[in-house]
Amino acid sequence: MKTLSKALILVAAAAAAQAQEAPAKPEVKTWNPKIAVIDMARISSESLLGKGYAQQLETLRNEIEAEQKKKQADLEKMDAALKALQDELEKQQGVLSAEALDRKRQDIVRKNRERQAFLEDGQQELQRTRQRAEQRAQQLNAEFQVRIKPHVEAVAKEKGIDILLDSQVALTVSNRFDISQEVILHADEAERAAKAKPAAPATPAAAPSPAASPTPRP
Repeated sequence: MKTLSKALILVAAAAAAQAQEAPAKPEVKTWNPKIAVIDMARISSESLLGKGYAQQLETLRNEIEAEQKKKQADLEKMDAALKALQDELEKQQGVLSAEALDRKRQDIVRKNRERQAFLEDGQQELQRTRQRAEQRAQQLNAEFQVRIKPHVEAVAKEKGIDILLDSQVALTVSNRFDISQEVILHADEAERAAKAKPAAPATPAAAPSPAASPTPRP
């Protein structure tokens, strides 16, 4: 019994010594990231910067619509001229010679071909115009994204945001996480400051240096 008790005491002492020598586990630090969301559609529609690009897009749409209306008006004029020729042919069938009737029929055929060619060319031209407008719209959107990005980053930095999400990827968003209004205010302030800044005066041209007068000789 004494031997067993001594053995247990030695084991307990060894375990205690090992526990003292074992390195302490590192403390796990928790990180709670600060998350916010942003509504780019709202910023685009409400900010001065976004409104400026929206106006350019509206101008593009108006130009396409004006061109389309002009083509349509020209086509309607051609249709009216064709109808007038056809009505005239029907009225004069009993009084015109066969040769004159044939000339009028050929004239109507020619006018129909011109109308068809005008219609096809106009459709192709409008298609090219729309493609150019779409490319320009993409360029304007890319420019807006580039110019608004510093304002987004500045507001996120001021608020200590760690993770910034687009509101379109979130199912539900509380308004207290939305920093869109702050970004709009930040961007508008920069736009107003840029417009209020006076233009740098033009540097006047340097006056020509006067020619050195010759030294009089004695």
